[in-house]
Amino acid sequence: MKKHAIIIRSIKKKDLEDIALCIRNGGIVVFPTETVYGLGANVFDSRAIEKIFRAKGRPSDNPLIVHVYNLAQLELVAKDVPEVAIKLFKKFSPGPLTIVLPKKDTVPSIVTAGLPTIAVRIPSHPVARAILKEVKLPIAAPSANISGRPSPTTFEMAKREMENRVDFIIDGGDCKFGLESTVVQIKESEVIILRPGAITKEMLQSVLLHPHYIVKQFDEVKVSKPLSPGQKHAHYKPFAEVYIVDKIDIEKIKKLFGNKKIGILTIDSRSLVPENVILKSFKNLSDYAKNLYRAFVEMDSSGVEVILVQSVPEKGIGRAIMNRLLKAAENKYLNDVQENIPLYILKQ
Repeated sequence: MKKHAIIIRSIKKKDLEDIALCIRNGGIVVFPTETVYGLGANVFDSRAIEKIFRAKGRPSDNPLIVHVYNLAQLELVAKDVPEVAIKLFKKFSPGPLTIVLPKKDTVPSIVTAGLPTIAVRIPSHPVARAILKEVKLPIAAPSANISGRPSPTTFEMAKREMENRVDFIIDGGDCKFGLESTVVQIKESEVIILRPGAITKEMLQSVLLHPHYIVKQFDEVKVSKPLSPGQKHAHYKPFAEVYIVDKIDIEKIKKLFGNKKIGILTIDSRSLVPENVILKSFKNLSDYAKNLYRAFVEMDSSGVEVILVQSVPEKGIGRAIMNRLLKAAENKYLNDVQENIPLYILKQ
């Protein structure tokens, strides 16, 4: 039986009370964060967490991120929190940083996909914080989309994905960052980035000099069981076929794809494109990150068959952008043209 979600456009005190009651009673709610829209439930309610997995069609071995209001609430779900984690939380939270920590036994194993660790963050979006403060419980919340699809970064995207699957959907405007949070795990003298995001490697390293920690990027090729969301399974994919290109060459595109309807995402400014090409040009890397998923969804809505996405340097926020592009393209790089057949290489 389909649900009919209650839509809240401008949240008020009474709305917060209703949402908190819904969550405490086992309901699931779509709410905005500064990264993407989340689909949340009471972290201690296994049946409510099962509803999240069903609504998303999410694989059971994909752990969830848990949202807490502050460091005091962190103690409800995590134990043996190292000082360096507290240091990072104090520097970058509330904000788009998630830290993987040892979990407390009170957290159901479904939340962590059976892992002894739990991924936790303190969101900064005022609506997310108001809900957490009102409900007085940690909230497990993956992105509010069908599993594998682009994460929603606007209210309309979230509503389109989840309207008949949840109890409430709250409009909090467009998400500030547009990409999921940075996820890190601390091991001895290393901070390992499991998923890149707006909190970059350089930003992390800058606050970990005293005491000295080395920040490293996790090697995803070796993943058998995800330690963090966004690792093992297909993610961020539009319906159109996606290829990564290093340079936008209109003549090559015309030769390669003929009359197919093409979408191009680029940081170059170009105006002369064929009629069958839809061009989305981003102003800079921050704009690319913020509007990538929205552009994917808009391209799908326009009937685009192939999306070419321009690669960016893998430094700063560029690492997070390339991580998402590689996932969406399933590591496919456009390489050459031969007899109108796209040839591509897989980046390992």
